[in-house]
Amino acid sequence: MFNQTVINRIATPFAISGVILSIFIDTAAAATKLNNNDNVSGFIQTNAPSFRYRNDLLPNAPMETAAGEEYLFNAQQGDTVRINVKPEEGSTLSPILVLSSSQTGNQVAYNDKTNLLVYQVPISGEYKLLVLGRNNTRGRYTVSLSGITPGTIANNPSNQPSSSNQTTDKRKQLLQDDYGLRVLENCPAATGSLVVVSFPESNQTYTYCANPNRFLQAGQYTYDASTETLKPGRPGTQSAANQTTDPRQEKLEDDYGLNILSTCPSSTSSLVVISYPEGGQTYRYCADPNRVFPAGEYTYNARTSSLEPVKKPEACTVQVGGVCIVR
Repeated sequence: MFNQTVINRIATPFAISGVILSIFIDTAAAATKLNNNDNVSGFIQTNAPSFRYRNDLLPNAPMETAAGEEYLFNAQQGDTVRINVKPEEGSTLSPILVLSSSQTGNQVAYNDKTNLLVYQVPISGEYKLLVLGRNNTRGRYTVSLSGITPGTIANNPSNQPSSSNQTTDKRKQLLQDDYGLRVLENCPAATGSLVVVSFPESNQTYTYCANPNRFLQAGQYTYDASTETLKPGRPGTQSAANQTTDPRQEKLEDDYGLNILSTCPSSTSSLVVISYPEGGQTYRYCADPNRVFPAGEYTYNARTSSLEPVKKPEACTVQVGGVCIVR
């Protein structure tokens, strides 16, 4: 069991940020379950169910109604979920993608410009996807899902033991008794101000959220059953020797909302590529583009704490004596 010495050894972890948005659904047919690497056929017909929605990324966006279909999937915190909707040839469908948390009902992502939606999951649980037909468009399509870690268990009443069956949740009891944490009934979409604890067990991960106290600050922790300790970080990120974090990556993620990839691929034309000069060295990071930073090359300016687009040299139109002249 844990004791005061173990608690005092716990390092301050990093916190993740989340965005709480709203989604409003009026009518829903039976939702289709999506699994990792699935390619599921869909068909928005004239008699398809209608959903009320709005784009909460835009201030004062109006409430609208569109026909569509609903999907459900489970994802684990830290997963970068990629959802792609491809209309079939001959289809007039112009899709709107709306993603929400089943636990809170809050909208977490929205896209009506392209057929791709990318979302980094802040907390393990179930998520709902709406594929809607914009401007009354209809047709067949294929929805594909990738980036999900298998074995996700959400912290919600449907899968956690309750007092009604007189079963004790030993993980929750451990957090309360050994750490003095007040565990919440459900994890909200935004967990940046909470203690988030993951219990990896038998290829499944159980996630709990609690208010921080004087022993545990807000952030991500993982329970290590071999040492019976909480270690800072998400599952799979702990090192047996020492837990380290990359402050540059954290800054890019927290300050600019970028989803930093573990490595830069050979082709980076569709990515945000950041050069980060520090201590006489330049560190290179790649990330998915977002609303603020489109694909391209950037340099971090420590003096202004900003990402500055890299200006590519213009091609020479005339060379005189080996000197390049741009007209």
